[in-house]
Amino acid sequence: MQLRIFPLLLGSLCLVYAFVADDPLTRIISQFDRYHQQFPQEKVYLHCDRSYYALGESIWFKGYLFDASSHQSDTVSKVLYVDLINATEGKILLQKRLLPQGGTAEGDFYLADTLREGVYQLRAYTNWMRNFDEDFFFTKEFRVYQPSVTDRPAVQINRTVSLTFFPEGGTLVDDIESRVAFNAVDALGQGVDVEGVILENDRDTITVFQSEHLGMGRISLQPKPGKTYTAVLKDTQQRIPLPAAQPEGHVLIVDNLSNKEFIRIFVFNQLPKSSPKPLYVLAQMRGEVMATAKGNTEKSMFVANIPRNKFSEGGIVHLTLFDEKGEPLAERLVYLNNPGNSLDLSIKPTKTQYKPREKVTLELEAKDRTGRPVLGEFSLAVTDAGQVVPDSSDETLVSYLLMSSDLKGRIEQPGYYFNPNNPNAIYHLDLLLMTQGWRRFVWKQVNAGEALPTPHLIERGFSLEGKVTRPRGQIIEKKSIAVTLLMRRPNQETLIRVESAEADGSYGFHQLSFGDSTRVMIQAVAGKNDRNVSVTLNPFPQPTVRITKTPFQSVEMKADEFMEYLNRANQSLDIARQLRLNKAKLLKEITVKAKKVKESDSRKIYGTPDNTVKFDDMNTAGAISIFQVLQGRVPGMVVTGSGFNYTVQIRGAANFNGAVEPLFVLDGMPVDKEIVNSINPRDVDYVDVLKGAAAAIYGSRGGGGVVSILTKRGSSSYDPSKEVVPGQLIRTINGYAKIREFYSPDYSQDNPENYRPDYRPTLYWNPRIKTDENGKATVTFWNSDHETHIQARLEGTSGDGRVGTTRMTYLVK
Repeated sequence: MQLRIFPLLLGSLCLVYAFVADDPLTRIISQFDRYHQQFPQEKVYLHCDRSYYALGESIWFKGYLFDASSHQSDTVSKVLYVDLINATEGKILLQKRLLPQGGTAEGDFYLADTLREGVYQLRAYTNWMRNFDEDFFFTKEFRVYQPSVTDRPAVQINRTVSLTFFPEGGTLVDDIESRVAFNAVDALGQGVDVEGVILENDRDTITVFQSEHLGMGRISLQPKPGKTYTAVLKDTQQRIPLPAAQPEGHVLIVDNLSNKEFIRIFVFNQLPKSSPKPLYVLAQMRGEVMATAKGNTEKSMFVANIPRNKFSEGGIVHLTLFDEKGEPLAERLVYLNNPGNSLDLSIKPTKTQYKPREKVTLELEAKDRTGRPVLGEFSLAVTDAGQVVPDSSDETLVSYLLMSSDLKGRIEQPGYYFNPNNPNAIYHLDLLLMTQGWRRFVWKQVNAGEALPTPHLIERGFSLEGKVTRPRGQIIEKKSIAVTLLMRRPNQETLIRVESAEADGSYGFHQLSFGDSTRVMIQAVAGKNDRNVSVTLNPFPQPTVRITKTPFQSVEMKADEFMEYLNRANQSLDIARQLRLNKAKLLKEITVKAKKVKESDSRKIYGTPDNTVKFDDMNTAGAISIFQVLQGRVPGMVVTGSGFNYTVQIRGAANFNGAVEPLFVLDGMPVDKEIVNSINPRDVDYVDVLKGAAAAIYGSRGGGGVVSILTKRGSSSYDPSKEVVPGQLIRTINGYAKIREFYSPDYSQDNPENYRPDYRPTLYWNPRIKTDENGKATVTFWNSDHETHIQARLEGTSGDGRVGTTRMTYLVK
């Protein structure tokens, strides 16, 4: 049997093969490569400070964005969405929109004490990721507790077992011995230990089975023609039929554990007699074809040896068997344990033991597997192990990026498979992958060259989209529509953009950058000056939320550490409440005698204006234009004209070019005179006029003076969503979330706050640690009052596809 292995040059857009142009494998690889170029995918991971919380605390997290294929830091998407979800009720409570910088972003959620305790979820994704299966969003479940409640009744869990069998390669074939993996889970999807027997034709016991890890195990079975096979559980006598065997087909048996040089693939054929036909094995990792092998159906079995040295990185390898038409026949996932894309991280304290409230210095170091220093970006969480129970089996950046992110569905105890001290990790990971399937693409779509619908674009900023119609929703015909966006952003110039609407009235402003609670105005004009239009703004459609099955009962409920955590959290909340109460009492005892300070208007960057015209009912009676109201009411300002043609001049105001009209400012945003003329006078609160020195704050633009229009809708007390104004829309929208800094006390300072008890569960959180050219970084913080063990967890990336995670502990006594 002839076997040929064809390595591919990584990173090349041109693939070179040893087959003729019409060879099926050449076509498969070409289609596969084209598919992944057309539909690149992203991965997101969140590193959180800990795994459970109390009401009144904050969740701190750092988001890492990666290209799903290369695992390089993703710098394309400029918006990362993070949802806080009540998983039990399936409701999105809060959403943060974060600005990734260099492929990372940071944020937090405050868990108000008005929330209910229960199971919550963090979900992170980009807009582009919404084009694909939502199972590949990053999700993290955690429990939130009411710290004053310490006695919770046990939750009764339905222990009915769901047992599923997975023939290796996908199918059983008559008279071919196959390996069959199985997975037993309860109603919550958690692994359950099982044992039982396999019956042939419901009578004869042919083998026994017993789970090895988290309800998973495997058996060998050689089905016979016309026979059926049933599993019977020992304790419950529950009967589960095995998949029916096919009279003909192909069986894969993959050996990924015994040979250090090759992944060995045994292909067994059971086919009608005919002329030999070619078979192909394709090995790909994260969308890149790494090697191929060729055999045929001449014999009942052939072996394909895939060299491990063709893979420069570790991760899940997808092995697929194809026929001569390029149709997939069987598949198997294996894990390649290659350290090429792993970082060697270390955390070293300057002392082996510390005292309470002592300053701690940790020296961090990042190296590659050859010992060379690595520049990278990392996040560090330091927690009280006496309150936050360490779990070496939880998800890490390494386990998620190299395994969980490429598998569909929940993986129980993912960190178990990446524990270097676990001798069974690789064997049990191979067992896990026999029960899993790849779902980032479907071979039928690849082979057919189908174009996937991608309505969700890669966001390089925010988009505001909507529609302009007649007030009753009719399309505006035979007229062009100009849509103007005005956005006032703190510490930046007012943004003004003009776009033309499509024929159906739809419009869009893209690649916008703004923070939370930003006020925007969108105005539309049809034709020359037709403002009898309605402007709408599309809401951001959020992905659906799946209700979780996880009951609200902590696995740590009986642990002393967990009870210690609840007690300390309750004490901290009581202290915070008492401090607020004391401040309130002190304020009540103070009597202030002074004139009331007039509330400032955030729309005004100037001081006292030269003149103010109040737009009350008397002044606006019968007026159809703001300029009509201003005529004759401001000394030194001349307003001439009528209808839609007004000229405004402030005497003595000029720049280097001579006399000019004043700068018009609407609710703090500079606008054109035509926009001012379109505003209904009854929507205006008042107008300020600035001359000379008062207008200097606007620089050269204010050389002709300033006319500042303050509308009722622009006031902070006005809710614009309750009123529809022809041709105009004003909204307050959320953009990039403001980043809060984690509070860490400094006990070297004589601060009154330092006299309160300190039992912080999270002692230190730093999401922005950068190693230098020597691969090193140093952090400092202060211990709490608790004599305990402290755990530090460091995670991060070099940005070029290499990632790492590590833990260490030190003693406080």
